[in-house]
Amino acid sequence: MFLQTPQLIGIPRTLLLTLRGRADEHQRSDALFQDDLAVKWSQSLPWDEDLQKLYNPITQATWGVRAYHFDRVAERHIASHASPLVVELGAGLSTRYYRLQQDNLHWIELDLPEVTTIRHQLDVETEKHQFQSASVMDFSWMDALPVRNPEEILFISEGLLMYFEATQVQQLVYQMRSRFPGATWVMDVVGKIAKKTGKPLEKLGAPLKWFVNNEREVEAMGLSLVNIWYPYRGYPPYSQRWPLPLRLLAQLPYFRNGFLIIESKIEPLP
Repeated sequence: MFLQTPQLIGIPRTLLLTLRGRADEHQRSDALFQDDLAVKWSQSLPWDEDLQKLYNPITQATWGVRAYHFDRVAERHIASHASPLVVELGAGLSTRYYRLQQDNLHWIELDLPEVTTIRHQLDVETEKHQFQSASVMDFSWMDALPVRNPEEILFISEGLLMYFEATQVQQLVYQMRSRFPGATWVMDVVGKIAKKTGKPLEKLGAPLKWFVNNEREVEAMGLSLVNIWYPYRGYPPYSQRWPLPLRLLAQLPYFRNGFLIIESKIEPLP
């Protein structure tokens, strides 16, 4: 029997896509990670049939590969600090905390109230794993974070920033620079090609709004680039995830920059 959950509209509806993507990744013979909790949660929630047109082998692979890269960044950050704080912005139903859980880890899942309500039905909040209900653009959430040296903080924006206008992203970056200079921030961004490929999201009430030409546009906002991944190029261990035409097209800048994963350091304001 499925859980009785709040009806999701707009951007929150998409959380079922990525949850199912991780659940299906877990069950692949060549899985990049194990996530039995994603399987359990996915089976507990009713599937939104309107999402089916957005779910296919390529999108599943995209979300699996993205989660894999974000995991590796978080894993390195946790291993490099004695008292790390990880904050997932627009966390959805992320299960990353359980994939990477360590004794010294403090983890915060930030999302809208209706999403946090569902998480409370599925998950148990603890002193070290907390759920905060707020929009990422309501900057008061920054005041509620545990006190840490910014170098100990990792911010994760997975499948989030492309849903905001460029001016909103700039405002968020400004606030982060004013409060957390030196913190690490890993994010994914999309290029101009997503204006076409993301059209079905408009019918869900979740249109994509922020598109970049390349990673330099992110850098220009005041973020120092540490690592950039171009997933569709087909790096091991997932080089066969994409059809050959996509791998070939990904050598061209327009297609290569269609989907980027960026690890950055937050620069102080001048």
